[in-house]
Amino acid sequence: MIRTRSPALRGVRLREADLTGARFDGATIRDTDLSGAWLDGVSFRGTDLRGTDLSALDPKANDVEGARINPEQAMTIAASLGMRLG
Repeated sequence: MIRTRSPALRGVRLREADLTGARFDGATIRDTDLSGAWLDGVSFRGTDLRGTDLSALDPKANDVEGARINPEQAMTIAASLGMRLG
């Protein structure tokens, strides 16, 4: 299990990585490729995720309370929840 103490990852390619159960609470994960990553049970509480590809993120299956994202990411998450934009 991955546990971190406020690390900073920027521009990292974690495409298709198995991050099941990882805890990134309070971390900075900016401009990172998480597309296709296994994100079941991941905790991103208070994590700065701006610019990160969150297309594989299911906000119902992961703890994202207080995570910081940008408007484009919010639209991606809304669409993944089945919401219609516009």
